[in-house]
Amino acid sequence: MNEVLRPQVAPAPPTPSLTLPLKGEGTGEWRIPLITGLVLATVTALPYVYAYAVEPPGHVFMGFFYLGDDANTYLAKMRQGWEGAWAWQNRYTTEPSPTAYLFMFWIVLGHLAALLNLPLIVTFHLARIAAAFALMAAAWFMIRHFIEDRSARRFAFFFCAVGLGMGYVIQALGQPVIFGHQTDTLDWRMPELTAFYSVLALPHFAWSGVFAAAGIALTLKAIQRGSLVLAVFAGLAWLGQASIHPQMPILMGGATAVALLLRPAAPRGWIAGALAFAIPAPYILYSYLAFVGNPEVQRWTFHSKNALPPETISLLFAIAPQLLLALTGIPGALRRRTREDLFLLAWLVLLAVILYLPNPAGDLRRRFLDGLYLPLVILGARGMYETILPRLRSARAKALVPFSYVSFAAIGSAFLLLAPLAVAGNPQYTTTRAQYDGLNWLGSQPTGHVLAMPGVGLYIPAYSGDTVYVGHYDETFDYFNKTQTALAVLTGKSDLEQFIAQNHIRYVVWTVDLRSPPPAALGIAAYDTPDFKIWRLY
Repeated sequence: MNEVLRPQVAPAPPTPSLTLPLKGEGTGEWRIPLITGLVLATVTALPYVYAYAVEPPGHVFMGFFYLGDDANTYLAKMRQGWEGAWAWQNRYTTEPSPTAYLFMFWIVLGHLAALLNLPLIVTFHLARIAAAFALMAAAWFMIRHFIEDRSARRFAFFFCAVGLGMGYVIQALGQPVIFGHQTDTLDWRMPELTAFYSVLALPHFAWSGVFAAAGIALTLKAIQRGSLVLAVFAGLAWLGQASIHPQMPILMGGATAVALLLRPAAPRGWIAGALAFAIPAPYILYSYLAFVGNPEVQRWTFHSKNALPPETISLLFAIAPQLLLALTGIPGALRRRTREDLFLLAWLVLLAVILYLPNPAGDLRRRFLDGLYLPLVILGARGMYETILPRLRSARAKALVPFSYVSFAAIGSAFLLLAPLAVAGNPQYTTTRAQYDGLNWLGSQPTGHVLAMPGVGLYIPAYSGDTVYVGHYDETFDYFNKTQTALAVLTGKSDLEQFIAQNHIRYVVWTVDLRSPPPAALGIAAYDTPDFKIWRLY
């Protein structure tokens, strides 16, 4: 096997944990990811099913528990695809600008919803459920490539499937300030750090993991075998990942290049590796040019929270179970230094460089964290089975320690799953029936600019083709000033008619929580309820 991995160099001693599936393994092993995917899809659906079942009288569950602000903007992008568009236009800010072929994952989902005649929220959750199966299958495919030992494979797989971090420790301590920095429970706020939370919350993070795991295994196999066919499939996987976060294949390509430079392949292997990353390259280049040259995208990144790396103490706690165990697997990887080992190590080193050193990644540094759990669980499984378990004398301990570690890592996942059951009826996750019907009424009207407060403005582009003056903290340009302006106009402290004329407002939305009377100058509302009103001005 090593002669295949390292042509034209002196062969290394055989290693017990690399690359090719064991002989005699059939399709039976694929029952593990398929059954796990089914369990994961079912379990992660429970909070949502429960919330729909216990909707308070006169209220509607809006479909999200986790990162609802961002999730509604994804519905808005899906809606543009549902309307037939292939390019994204920011409907959370009224400044005009050219469209851009970004967020293609969501736009394609919108087209799929239109094709299947499904509501957007249903399509969103179906994509999440499908990701449970796809991510488990792709993770298993990658783990099989990197690990031969069957017990280690299964440990890595289940560790990947249900493991979360230890952010609950920071939460229990009250999110203290450490070394002058406010700590945070990042593993509860950043789904991309773990497979379980990705499936539970936002499907694009899970699908990014799918494309990463499949792309890695296919690329390394293509290089090893010199297979251009496998390289094409790998390239399609990288293109899929680029449709979510275009910068991720750059990191993957960098790690592959390091592995190839240190463990060269045959010429055909080099060609296969180059082909795999050449396929997504044009779209990645387009995305970069859009970020530096399209005013719409530049406005969107104006208040981006991704420019800085996550607070380090918080990040360490967020990935503590995975990272601590991975550290025990790194010495073995350094000792063997096979192409696969070098790829995993290069991935982690390059990620650290991107996060913490000055570099062109700029506003998108934290978007390179997708799929971080993949190298960590593989290195962790190697450390568990090559370093820790061989030191244990008791057979019972050797069986109990891996199970206990996975169970310990699943504590955070269990909390994320069960916590929403206690708050399903809270106003944070529901809206009134009057507001919900009003949003759908807007969706049936001609499109235009809408003046509303951000609480309602967040929903409007997700349920209609309209553009809001203010609606989302990241996607609304100059969000905080616009929020104050909208409040002043809607409560009579500024000239409403002048504002309408200057901003080409077609609809005005009033809600009872403004604690001021509806604007008398607008006359009778087109959509009129005691607590929620919409005026159509032309």
